[in-house]
Amino acid sequence: MAKVTLRGVTKRYGDVVAVNNVNLDIKDKEFLVLVGPSGCGKSTTLRMIAGLEEITEGTIEIGDTIVNDIPPKDRDIAMVFQNYALYPHMDVYNNMAFGLKLRKFPKDEIDRRVKEAARILGIENLLDRKPKQLSGGQRQRVALGRAIVREPKVFLMDEPLSNLDAKLRVQMRAELQKLHDRLQTTVIYVTHDQTEAMTMGDRIVVLKDGVVQQVDTPLTLYNKPANMFVAGFIGSPSMNFLKTVIVKEDENYYVDGGAFKIKIPEDKVREFPKVKEYQGKEVVFGIRPEDINDAQLADIKITNDNSFTAEVEVVEPMGSEIYLYLKIDDHSVIARVKADSTAKVGDNIKVVIDTSKMHIFDAETEEAIF
Repeated sequence: MAKVTLRGVTKRYGDVVAVNNVNLDIKDKEFLVLVGPSGCGKSTTLRMIAGLEEITEGTIEIGDTIVNDIPPKDRDIAMVFQNYALYPHMDVYNNMAFGLKLRKFPKDEIDRRVKEAARILGIENLLDRKPKQLSGGQRQRVALGRAIVREPKVFLMDEPLSNLDAKLRVQMRAELQKLHDRLQTTVIYVTHDQTEAMTMGDRIVVLKDGVVQQVDTPLTLYNKPANMFVAGFIGSPSMNFLKTVIVKEDENYYVDGGAFKIKIPEDKVREFPKVKEYQGKEVVFGIRPEDINDAQLADIKITNDNSFTAEVEVVEPMGSEIYLYLKIDDHSVIARVKADSTAKVGDNIKVVIDTSKMHIFDAETEEAIF
């Protein structure tokens, strides 16, 4: 097992900077997830760690060894790809054993490792089948098994679940977490799916345009995003962003959106006094859909300082909850409300904000004020 360290890692393709000055300390036995939209540089970063892409600038260490000039086969890593990359003419046993045979491992050691990996993954009864006889989930397990038998220092996984259907993806997420707990190895996992990132990662690296936006635990990213990009990317549905102005009345501070005015809690102003500097200035008020409640069903005390009236434009029943698409003058917001809400399209309903969960961002830099 090993830690992985990236220092000033940059990748350029001509004038295009795909990855820009990435610095990461990935701990031994950590499950680290790289997440971001397509083209943000997450797969390129993974491929540089694997040695499949050359680094333009910077250094990568696996354990205590700088691996910049070490070929992929000698880095003691194993990679699981999105498309499984199984040999169609070989059965499962030989697909899993192939890498060990190339490295001239003894037959009894190969047999032990393959059967142990098959037991861990629950595919012992599939060892004599060809890939075409397997389902997507079974093929993914074989691809994982081929990596496990290597007993590498680091597992690199590039969107390994994206070809599976939704139900199987959920199941395989749980399987991968169990596998990590059992193997106690370092895993670097790439995905564009923020739900995968939130449920699987010990820590998450959020990337945009090749630049690291924030590195932290899932809950910290959710509760304390560093900027609007992270706030909007983490969480589903996305956080609502409303252009407002900070105003002061009777020693209290408010975000004023014209059709609504929400009081900033006094403890927030004390904890983040920088907010006072924005008096009279435009800011972006952020609130997650789950922190907007139908006032008729809310557990929060309702006042004029935390509520407003909005028109219901769309109602989406989700079973356990309802998504309400609301309009307040020129503002549009999504609310996740309790399933027994009776709101209908065209209704004007009162909604209440959990102000302890509100966020404010600088309108120009998009950095979080709190």
